[in-house]
Amino acid sequence: GERWGKGIKHEDFMPVVLIKDPYSWMGSQCRHKYATFWGHDDQHCPNLIRWRIPDEDVPSEVRVKYALQMKLYESLLDMWNHWYEEWDAQTFPHLTTRFEDLLFHGEEVTRQVCECVGGRFTDYFQYVEDSAKSQRGVHKGANGLVKAMLQYGDPEKRLGGFTDRDRWYASKTVDTGLMKKYGYTAPPLPSD
Repeated sequence: GERWGKGIKHEDFMPVVLIKDPYSWMGSQCRHKYATFWGHDDQHCPNLIRWRIPDEDVPSEVRVKYALQMKLYESLLDMWNHWYEEWDAQTFPHLTTRFEDLLFHGEEVTRQVCECVGGRFTDYFQYVEDSAKSQRGVHKGANGLVKAMLQYGDPEKRLGGFTDRDRWYASKTVDTGLMKKYGYTAPPLPSD
């Protein structure tokens, strides 16, 4: 709001925040990094632990460009933790909705959100099958509805790109309170 919120009465709207399973969200960041910058490549992502340092578990720092500033996080997971912890701590009215619920139960979730914010749900609900995002820039190659359902409905794809070291780090770093609050479960740890 600092940069684009001038003249807007913040009391006149209600934010709806989408939260995504942190493991799936990190995979999304690997495919579409938006304004995040960290050491990774197609073979090493999310690269929570720097793969070029094999004998020590050093987190891979992430820089994020927000509207007016750059912010540094210990890792991609640390960024997820802080972002949703800040939303969770807000005292003004807002609604946090799970991305997965919206994806797999779109009409019912939309109906409930509409009713929650005082709107009226109409009988006309239509799924958009193509990607809602433009096919250029960071959104190039974004999933449409069917591909998204296949991506996020397959538990095997949840940990794509994670090394065992990444998974161990995530198990110690993820905000378990947020995981529990939003009904996410941690994946099993790799065997020693």
